[in-house]
Amino acid sequence: MRKYSIFPLIIASLAMTIMLSSCSSVSKVIGGRHKFDHAQNFEGMQRYNFKAPPVQIENNPDFRLIRDAGAILAIENAMAAKQIRKERYGEPDFWLNYFFTGEQPITVGELNQLFAYNLGLSWDDKYGTGQGVAKTDYRFSSRTLIIDLVSRDGNRLIWRGSAPTSITAELSQSQKRESLDSAVEVIMAPFPPENIFKSLKDAVPL
Repeated sequence: MRKYSIFPLIIASLAMTIMLSSCSSVSKVIGGRHKFDHAQNFEGMQRYNFKAPPVQIENNPDFRLIRDAGAILAIENAMAAKQIRKERYGEPDFWLNYFFTGEQPITVGELNQLFAYNLGLSWDDKYGTGQGVAKTDYRFSSRTLIIDLVSRDGNRLIWRGSAPTSITAELSQSQKRESLDSAVEVIMAPFPPENIFKSLKDAVPL
């Protein structure tokens, strides 16, 4: 009776596993950071629209990379899943900005200055002093997607979420889109936040 070695089968199995891994889609996003103005009432905020980015951002190749990869559609889908609709004609309840760091990290202060944001007095201290002045020590790492929600008036930053991505120019369009969808899902998961208005409402007996 001929004896067969299982060693070639093990090698073939390992080779197939490595090949499938290399052809698989991009990895899922893990983690994310979320900050917001604790004095902002998020109840009833059901309509949004994208704010026209400053010229220096619109001309940024990293911004164009995620825009062309479908960032707007990914965000719109995430909002629609929360039953928050895009206001195409009238005045929205809030504006929305997005940004991608690419290979160049950026500090919170630099980002806020780039968008000329105002900060409320109850803005989270991790991103601001609580006096409308941004701290500059926290740095967003490379290839981080950032989504900002801005007040309808006054260009006041009211909510910010960020998450790492694996997006690079070398990825295929479908891989870029998959990475975007994963990052946006993580970023928007905790929106709207349960803030002081929700807490006060729950504390009042019916």
